[in-house]
Amino acid sequence: MLALEKDYIDLLNEFGKNNSTGFAIEKLANLEAFKLHKYNEAQKLLEEVVTIQDLKRTLLANCKLDLGDAYLLNNRPWDATLLYSQVEIDFPNTIVGQDAKYRNAKLAYYTGDFTWAKGQLDVLKAATTQLIANDALNLSLLISDNLDADSTGGALKVYARADLKIFAEEPNKALLTLDSIDIKFPKNTLTDDILMAKARIKIQQKDYAAAVPLFEKDCRRTYDKPLGR
Repeated sequence: MLALEKDYIDLLNEFGKNNSTGFAIEKLANLEAFKLHKYNEAQKLLEEVVTIQDLKRTLLANCKLDLGDAYLLNNRPWDATLLYSQVEIDFPNTIVGQDAKYRNAKLAYYTGDFTWAKGQLDVLKAATTQLIANDALNLSLLISDNLDADSTGGALKVYARADLKIFAEEPNKALLTLDSIDIKFPKNTLTDDILMAKARIKIQQKDYAAAVPLFEKDCRRTYDKPLGR
């Protein structure tokens, strides 16, 4: 990763930061944020790229969404939601606009505003792209199922924090947070979701052999449930 980072930096030092190298700045920023966890560096790069003149409109939108992600990871959710909302307004009824709306909904979910998040997700269930529609449906069901069981959403708030750590590619912190749920909320209804989250972490780490038994355990729990549950 460090070698790749150096390659991007060398490229930008040679050709400068301009509308022709905007794509490379975005790639470097994502590398800094999600692989090297250099959130301040990623944020600075993206703040620079969104001010470049004559940047392609779609690239500009994607860089703004990435900057929103950088703000989220850097504990600036208000700045993140402003950028997501800006892209959603600028690109109505488009895939990038729906992506912005979905990121805004996930931000609300990460920060425990489940009612607002579910409202946005329910709209996105009719999204143009099947991937966004499916993701919105699954997250909406996660919220509604667990709020039905616990209206305070205590366990779900901890799970959402773990989910944010998975998004940030911080697997060890995510696992610690997931393991704390059963301790703090022994009667929670998130057992299956926790198993799936741990499996996602293993896949993220490319430890596919460790992911298999987690999937198998989840499947066994699903089949063992009494009918009607």
